[in-house]
Amino acid sequence: MANCTIFLSCLLILTNCVAGSFSRQDVDNCPDLRCKEDGPLVRFPFYIKGRHDESCGFPLQGFQLSCSKTNDTLLELPVSVTLHVSNISYISQTLDVYDPTGCFLKQLEFLNLSTSPFFYTMDDYNNWNVSIFNCSKYDSSPSWGHQWDDCLVDSNHPFVTVVTLIEEMEDLLPCNKMFNISFVPYGALRSDFLTLGWSKPECRRCEAKHKLCRLKTNSSKSQTHCLNKFPGNISSSRSDLQI
Repeated sequence: MANCTIFLSCLLILTNCVAGSFSRQDVDNCPDLRCKEDGPLVRFPFYIKGRHDESCGFPLQGFQLSCSKTNDTLLELPVSVTLHVSNISYISQTLDVYDPTGCFLKQLEFLNLSTSPFFYTMDDYNNWNVSIFNCSKYDSSPSWGHQWDDCLVDSNHPFVTVVTLIEEMEDLLPCNKMFNISFVPYGALRSDFLTLGWSKPECRRCEAKHKLCRLKTNSSKSQTHCLNKFPGNISSSRSDLQI
């Protein structure tokens, strides 16, 4: 009986020590969530509006996600750009976004990553200043070798072209400029999705160790530190360590 009492006392002490090494408040108040079963797992530095407390995410515009009426994961960027998120890789600090209409050019007109925490991660590092022209005055597609994009074509704009070189402007005198796109990777003009990255906050070292990443509470800078996870939370968190 005495041995049993000693064993239970030791077990209680061990349990308290283990519990002390985890931040229960972080796990309980900031659980990993999804908008839908097959949606991307959302955790720090992101948080889901209305489902997470704002303190669960990084305090900078762009890390607030939301769920649509159909439970798709939405990312809102300045100015008035809403993209769908298909995947978030916390180990590489990237996220895949797409336009549900399949026409990224319409979004790129307003997309300005300089006012967001994100940057392009495409292999094509040559960024372009692009002009979009409406060439509806033509009876058919012009014969020169510009890149045409069908997703901008409608009854009011039957012929639309993408121009990337200033010298090509001479061939477009009968056309009307629709809008400009500044500093965009050329590959983004033809892609169905974009991969965006973020550099701050830095959480890759925590992810590599299968630990929680959180802001340091007493730090004036955007410094993060790693916290141990509760055993019951590890399996659900590790499932999204994608590269």
